[in-house]
Amino acid sequence: MKNLITLFSLLLLVSCQNSSTPPPSKFKTILLKTEGEVETLPNQASFYIRLECLDFSIKKSKQCLIDKSNELHDRLLALGVDQDDILTTAVDLDKSYRWQNSSQIFEGYKSSTRIFLTVKDIDKLDEIYTELLENRKLDLGGLSYSHSEIDSLKNEAYLNALKKSGTLSDKLLEQIPETKKEILKIGNVEITASQPDANQFLKQEADNFANSVAKFKSIAISKGTVKVTASLYVEYQIK
Repeated sequence: MKNLITLFSLLLLVSCQNSSTPPPSKFKTILLKTEGEVETLPNQASFYIRLECLDFSIKKSKQCLIDKSNELHDRLLALGVDQDDILTTAVDLDKSYRWQNSSQIFEGYKSSTRIFLTVKDIDKLDEIYTELLENRKLDLGGLSYSHSEIDSLKNEAYLNALKKSGTLSDKLLEQIPETKKEILKIGNVEITASQPDANQFLKQEADNFANSVAKFKSIAISKGTVKVTASLYVEYQIK
C-alpha cells in the first residue's frame, strides 16, 4: 500500500512540474512576396512549318508528304540550320471533305505534319524566315523569340527578387518599433507563416515592384526583348 501511495505522489509531482513549464515563446514575422525581372535581347527564335498533301490515293498522299519533308529538310540544312534544331512531329492522315449544295463531297486523303524549327543564330532569322515564307507551298506560324540561357536569367531574376524583398522589409521596419530582422524562410512557391496560431504582425505583398506573371509563364516578349520574371516568398523574423 505504501508503494502505491509513493508512486501516486511521484506522478502528481511530475504532473505539477509539467504544468508549470512555460509555453514556447512567440515572435513577430513579416511575410513578403516580391518579383524580380531580367530583360535582355533574344539570341534565338523558333517557329513551325506545316506541310500538307491531298490526293485520292492514300499512298500518293503519304508519298507526297515524304517528298516535301525531304526537300524542306535538305533546304534547311543548306541554310545553315543544325540537324538537332529540326523537329518533325507525327504524321496526321485523315479524310477531307468540302460542303457543296448542303452535302459533303469527298476531296481525298489529307496527310500533314508540323516541323518545328529553332534558329540559334538570330542574325540568320530574317534570311531563313523570308526564304521559307516566299515558298507558297509552305505554311509558317508560331514565330517566337527566346534566349539560350533562360536558367541563368531565371536565377538572376530570383536574386533581384531577394534584393527587393530586403529593401521592402527595411522600409517597413522604419515604420515600426522593431529594428532588426533575420530570414526564416525563402521559397519560389507560396509558403505559410511560421506561427499560424500567433497574431501575425504584418503581411505585405510587394506587387508594386512588378506585374504578376500567371502560372509561371516566365518568358514574355516586349519591345523586342526577352523578359524573365521570378516570384519569391521571404519570411523575416523581426526583433
